[in-house]
Order: sequence, then structure tokens, then C-alpha cells
Amino acid sequence: MTWMTFLTENAWKATFLLAAACAAGVLLRSRPASLRHFVWTAAFAALVGLPAAMLVVPKWGPPVHPSSAPVPVVSPNSPAKGAPAVFPGRVRRLGSGQTVPPDPARTPAILPLVWLAGCLAAASRFLIGAVRTSWMVRHAAPATYAQSILAELGRSLGLRRSVRVLETAAAPMPLTWGLMRPVVVLPDDAPGWPETRLRTVLLHELLHIRRLDLLAQVVAQAACGLYWFHPLAWVALRQLRKERERACDDAVLLRGVTAHDYAGHLLELVRALAAKRSPWADAPAMAESSDLESRVRALLDRNRSRRPVSRRNAIAIAATVVAVLLPLAAIRAQAASGALAGSVSDPSGARVPNCRVIAKNLDGPNQETTMANPAGDYLFASIPAGRYALEFAAPGFATAKTQAVLVAGATARVDANLEIGQVSENVVIRGQKPSATAASRPAATAQRIRVGGSVTPVRLISQIKPVYPPDLQQLGVEGTVVMSAIISKNGTVLNPTVRNTVDARLAAAALDAVRQWVYQPGLLNGEPVETLTTITLEFQLGQ
Repeated sequence: MTWMTFLTENAWKATFLLAAACAAGVLLRSRPASLRHFVWTAAFAALVGLPAAMLVVPKWGPPVHPSSAPVPVVSPNSPAKGAPAVFPGRVRRLGSGQTVPPDPARTPAILPLVWLAGCLAAASRFLIGAVRTSWMVRHAAPATYAQSILAELGRSLGLRRSVRVLETAAAPMPLTWGLMRPVVVLPDDAPGWPETRLRTVLLHELLHIRRLDLLAQVVAQAACGLYWFHPLAWVALRQLRKERERACDDAVLLRGVTAHDYAGHLLELVRALAAKRSPWADAPAMAESSDLESRVRALLDRNRSRRPVSRRNAIAIAATVVAVLLPLAAIRAQAASGALAGSVSDPSGARVPNCRVIAKNLDGPNQETTMANPAGDYLFASIPAGRYALEFAAPGFATAKTQAVLVAGATARVDANLEIGQVSENVVIRGQKPSATAASRPAATAQRIRVGGSVTPVRLISQIKPVYPPDLQQLGVEGTVVMSAIISKNGTVLNPTVRNTVDARLAAAALDAVRQWVYQPGLLNGEPVETLTTITLEFQLGQ
């Protein structure tokens, strides 16, 4: 398929995935936030894997009903009887071995470039945030006053990775950074916090590390980079962040922190730090003023379920996403196919029946094969859109090759005009070495490529044996003369031309003999035709 076809299919399939995730979020609004966060994470992972799945998973499309295939229309300017079939679309003709440049794609080529520019812009936004956060972490100082509390909380959570706690004035609020070597970064006024607030903040950030929330955020940002043009992708990213913080809030409450105290800590953090919020921060942060009200309401709701995602639920969600992703990636829209048609003729203009036509998709894995009907017409009724390499082969004719661009929902036409297959003659002229006394006895053998079908091949009926010049035999000169010639309609040899570099005396002897050869001319549909031939004459010395 073409780039635009691939991007279009990918876009509507991504819309289906995002819409399904939105519907699942609505249906699960009364369930724990951790479950909804896992659903959004799985949806983003499916979005990132969708392009690769579309390239790997075998395509499936609805069967084409015969009535949906393009119907040949008889041209009004053609004779009624035996008129060639005409299909809508641009008509192109080619000769044997001729390659016709592909038709220009109807979709502007600038659109893929626009998509790529958008991907780079979105990736740059996320990359700048990551670089700024990494710079801030590298220049932060160890917060020794909080390291013992962090280690204690880490043991209680069962964290096996070592986590450092840092302090910097550049941190707008408490946040977590790092996948392999995670750190918790506190603002510079954290030493003045009450111990209960410090423990609550550290617990919240350690829960981010335990839940691998930063990895989920990286996957989501990669999906938004690929689908920057899709509004639902950005809506989903916002929902993912909301559910991430609410899931951590629920986990903090399950660890014994009271809802009123925790809500108070959030209010104090927002009041003190919202003004220092960096627009380029790119790490999970504890407090965000934009979602504060809904978080406080959720904290104070005693009827809300706060359970973490169970392994059983996680496996069920992952299996559901895979079960939706693979069939969705395999679906090939009916609009992404088109038709390819044309006719095959010989040099006289007569049709060539039963010609084999092979169409290989240069943008996909499929290769289609069909045979021309007795009238010389061929048709690929419904094949995937894209660039195709075409090959026309019939017995007795030279193979013709070309390329064509098939646009979705349209019919392309390529007509082939085959040329008669080339024949060759190979003659060996033997002479005596200088030490031999016997006279030279030139011998000749002939070999030609047989052709068939509606073509009757030429046949050599009178051959004058070339003479090996005696002076060249005495000098020990050997060589091969390769020449091309045309067998005329009356069987004579026209325009024999030497094609290789050889002793001029050998070439002259070969030309003198070949000009006297007589052939039975080749026949095309019973009529004599001129045929191109290659003649090879080998002058060899022997005992």
C-alpha cells in the first residue's frame, strides 16, 4: 500500500482504539482509578504497536462480489465485433522490455511530510521537557534529612531498587524521575515541612516508582507523537495523568494516611508551589492545581473503591487489547483496493490470448497472477492499492515489463504490445594449428531458441560455411565473432553487424558467409515478419 493509504488506515484504526478506551473509561467510572489508568496505558501501548502490527499481520479483506468488479465497456469508436475492452482510467501502452514511469499519486506527496513534521514537533516538546528535568536532577543535592524515611517506606512497599532523594530550588513541586535509577526530587523548602507531610509526599512518589508510572507516561507520549493530529490522543493523555495521580492517592490512603490530612497536604503544596510550576516539566508530579478539586472530592468520597489492579484484571485487560489489536490491524478496507486492466497485442496489432500477467506489489507482500482471455484482455478485479511491477509473458514473445500505480477506488489500464522473441545462431569454424599439414575442414553447428504459440520461428535452410583464412591459421589467430542481423520477410539476412572487438580478417570472413545464408522467415499469425537474430561464429584451431 502507499504511504497515504497506510497513514489513512492507521488513523481510523487508532480512532477505533481511542474511542473504545474512552468508552471503557466511562463504563469503569465507578471502579478504582488504578484500573482505569491501566486501561489507558494498555490503549496507548496498542496505539504504539498498531503501525508495526499492520505491517506484520496478514491482511484480511471482505470477499469481492463479482458484481463489484469493474465491467468492461466497449469503446464507441471501436468496431462492434472484436472491439477491445475499455476501462475507465488512463491508458498506457508499452513494448517488450519497456518500462513506463508510474503515474503520479493523486494524493499530494506533501501530506506525509506534514505528518512527519508534526511527529518531530511533538517529540521535540517531550524531549525538551525530559532534558530540562534531567538537567535539574543532575544539579540537585542529596536530601540527607529524608533518605532514612525514604528507605523505610521503600522497604514497607517491597521496592527492590534503590531510590535516592534529592533537593533543588529548581523543582516546582515533588516529583519522580528515572526508569533504571529512580530518584525523588523535593523542592528547597522541604526541610521546613512537618514530618507527616514529608512522609506522605515520599510515600506518594515511591508509589509512582512502584507502579512504573514514568514508563506508562513515556509510552503515552510516544503515541501522542505518532498521532499528534488526533485530538482524542491528547484527551487520552490528559485522562491518563489524572487517573495516575488518583491511583496514587488511593494507594496512599490504603497505607493508613487519613483523607482529610492528605487533602490538606495537597492544598498546602498547591498553594506554595503552583506559582513555580515549570511549563516544561516532564515527570510525574504530586500536585497539579488544574485537577485539584476533583482529586480532593475523590479523596473525601468514602464510597469510592481504592483497590489496586489485581494480576487477574491486568491479564484480562492485556488479553482483550491484543484480541482487538490483531484483527483490527489485519482488516483491509474495501476502499483501499482498485482494479488493473488492459489488453495484450502483438506487433501486427492482433491480440495475444492466454498471456500470463504477473503484478507484484512493490509496497506490500501480495503478488497477483492472471491469464489474458481469448480476446487478449486481462483484469485484476480487486487488488490492494499501491505501486505494482507488471510482467507480460507469452510463448514466442519477448517478456514485457513495466510499473503502474493503482489508486484506491480507481481502475488503472496498462496495454502491452509484445515483440517477437529473439533467436540466435551459434556456429563453430575449426582450423588446423600451424604444425598440422592437413587442409582445414571448417565445420558448423547451429543452435537457436525455439519459440511457439502463435509465432512460427525462423529456420536456417541454406548455410555457406565460413572459410578460416589460411594466413590466420599459420599465425595461430583464434577468435569469436558475435554479430546481430535481421531476417527479412523473404528469408535473406539484412544488416549483419559485428558487435564485439575481434580480428578484422575473421570478422570479414564471417560477414562474407553470413550474407549468403538463407532462412525460412518467421511467421506471425501466418504472415512473414522480420526477426532479430544473434549469430555467434567461433574460429578455433585444432590438430
